[in-house]
This record gives sequence, C-alpha cells and structure tokens, in this order.
Amino acid sequence: MELIAVHTRRLQPPQDDSLGALIEGLDSMGGLQDGDVLAITSKIVSLYEGRAVAISSVEDKDQLIISQADYYLPREMVPHGYAILTIKNHVLAPSAGIDESNAASYYILLPSEPEKINRDWRDILLHHYNLSNLGLILTDSRSMPLRRGVVGVGLACAGFYPLRDYRGQLDLFGRPMKISQTNIVDSLAAAAVYVMGECAEQTPAVIIRGVKDLHFTNNDCSSELWLDPGEDIYEPLYHNFLPGGGRK
Repeated sequence: MELIAVHTRRLQPPQDDSLGALIEGLDSMGGLQDGDVLAITSKIVSLYEGRAVAISSVEDKDQLIISQADYYLPREMVPHGYAILTIKNHVLAPSAGIDESNAASYYILLPSEPEKINRDWRDILLHHYNLSNLGLILTDSRSMPLRRGVVGVGLACAGFYPLRDYRGQLDLFGRPMKISQTNIVDSLAAAAVYVMGECAEQTPAVIIRGVKDLHFTNNDCSSELWLDPGEDIYEPLYHNFLPGGGRK
C-alpha cells in the first residue's frame, strides 16, 4: 500500500474553491487511478461550503460549540475546564470539531452534511478522471482518551464497503471468530492524516493506492460503520451528554 500526499495552493477562509484547487493538485501529479482511495481533510470541504465564522463575531465560543454539537458535556464537568466534550457526526471529540488552526481569524466548522458532500465530490472525481472504482474518505483529527496527540478519523466514506468482516472465519487454532470486524475507514484515515500533517504542509489530501481486499461499490453503505449507542460498550461514558443544537 502506498500513501501519496497531494499538495495544493493555500486555501483561504472564509470560503474558497477547494475542490478546484484539489483537482489542480491531483492533475499536477498525474491524477487518480482506478482503485485508488482518496482521503480529504474535512477542513477544505468546510471552506468550500463557507463554513467559517469570524472569531470577532463570536461573543461566546462555548455557545457556538453547543450549537454545533449533536450532544455535549458541559465544560464544568471536564477536568480543569479544558474543553466541552461533544458528539458530532458519530465522533466523540472536543469542541464539536471546531478548529482555529490554519484558519486566519476564523473558526472553521465541520461540513454541514459530510456524507452527502463526500458522495458528491466522489461523483465529480469519478467523472473527471474517467474511473470505475474510487473510494473517498472525509477525515478529521481527534484526541483519544488516555493518549497524547491526535489521530485521524473518518467522518464519511463512499465508494467501498467500510468494514472487513471476519465473523465465521477460523483463527490460527480453528476457533471461529464471532464479532471481529476491521474498521477500514478509520484505519486508512489514521494513516492518511499522519501523512497530511497538522501544520503548514498544504497537503490536505492523500492518495491511498494498492489497498488489498477492498470491495468497491456505488451503494451508499457508510451507515454500516455507525454504531447505535444502545449497542456501544462505551455508552456509559457518554450517557450523561446533553442534546446540542445540531443534527440528531
């Protein structure tokens, strides 16, 4: 498997033609090939949508966070009041994904409908490069409990089945696997975000080439990745979260 960073011009908030800039960057390096997976940071999609709010216009950032969160834990319940913990787009993360890095004097919000725009961009790229099979992952960075630093996570995927299912297969000693499934989307997103970097690299996308055993499809199957809270073994950690102002 090969990971190839895609360099673009500097994208400007509050809104920019980041799709055009991405295609220019891809064209300059020979474009996409059939069977590629393209990982794109959600920030450039947000800039495409104009999902930027001037910091000077925000009186209370906490209220902005709550308005964007699907669910949230108030700041006073977080050690040292470091952050408002939120659930947004099926991800447990601080601040509803609102980001100030590489954003001039703006807060960059997450895309309004990440799954839809991810499918739309995939359709455009399929047509532009005359491809049959293409995977697209919309990524973000998040911190993890009991770990320092951030890792990549997938906010949306399109073009391939998101899970590798081992259930029913035999392990090394002939014991049938009962629940094991590999999360392909977050595994690839973590590798891609590492290659993208977190500072001034200007590499908001990564081509992932040569992924083995990937099953491409035009069906919308991204929801197969999302787990209902009632089935989540970690639900006791967030069951006290309050409804926010965003999508439910």
